[in-house]
Amino acid sequence: PMTSIGGFIDGILDGTIPESQHKKYLRIVSDEVARLSRLVRSMLNLSKIEAGEMKLECKPFNALNVIAQTLFNFENAINEKNLEIRGLDVDDIWVEADEDLIHQVIYNLMDNAIKFVNQNGYIEFGFRNIASRTEITIRNSGEGLAPDEMNKVFDRFYKTDKSRGLDKNGVGLGLNIVKTIINLHDGDIVVRSKKGEYTEFSITLKTGKPPVKPRRSSDKEQQ
Repeated sequence: PMTSIGGFIDGILDGTIPESQHKKYLRIVSDEVARLSRLVRSMLNLSKIEAGEMKLECKPFNALNVIAQTLFNFENAINEKNLEIRGLDVDDIWVEADEDLIHQVIYNLMDNAIKFVNQNGYIEFGFRNIASRTEITIRNSGEGLAPDEMNKVFDRFYKTDKSRGLDKNGVGLGLNIVKTIINLHDGDIVVRSKKGEYTEFSITLKTGKPPVKPRRSSDKEQQ
């Protein structure tokens, strides 16, 4: 990202990029700054986890709110590919985890799904309770993964042959970070794929208890 940021800023300052194009290239610079920020945060989180310095701040929260915020971040990409978003017409999904870290997990999984989903395809969310755990699944239509790729997608710096063509800026950390964060929560992550149809990732976290709503005075009077 630093190469793009420096190049475009220099082009604006020395007049190589005409004033009429400033807004366009400043938008690119803004996107690259955001990407750099995510990369730095990811590397810092990995370093802290490996050093045993990452302190989880677990609390109950509604996972649907995190998913909604993440979808908003990908609104342009969703519209450009004309994607159908499925599975969100459900009741609140409460989990107990570090909300900031799970936000990063959902972001990385969505980033991966949008990268590989086909034009006019779909991204589908699924939720189910398993004992005291909640499973969240994100499935995208598309080409799917080859069997030999499924064993490697969580490896650090691994990129499939297809992703090298689709995402020249990525460094192969996204899914590794997802697995590292989920493992830190004593959760599970599973990848499933059917060639030519879909790929899906499922994460399992501790189920959270929603906050108890205070009783209204009228309710107490009726009792």
